[in-house]
Amino acid sequence: MKGSEAKLRVAEEADFVYLKRFDFSLAKLVERHPVGVPDRVIAAALMVTEDDVRDMYEDIVLKLRRAMKVEL
Repeated sequence: MKGSEAKLRVAEEADFVYLKRFDFSLAKLVERHPVGVPDRVIAAALMVTEDDVRDMYEDIVLKLRRAMKVEL
């Protein structure tokens, strides 16, 4: 599988992650790490850097706080 195909699948398929050891399955990854996946594994699965993972996390938390009307 080429990188461009994998990136497209990561973006479009809900269960696809770029980790062969989990058969490219998000469900299998979560089964192995039920309480949280390390940032380095998330980064590899999504084909991004660990800094990108932290930025995405912060963006998601901010959006949730705004949606829940929690003061920052």
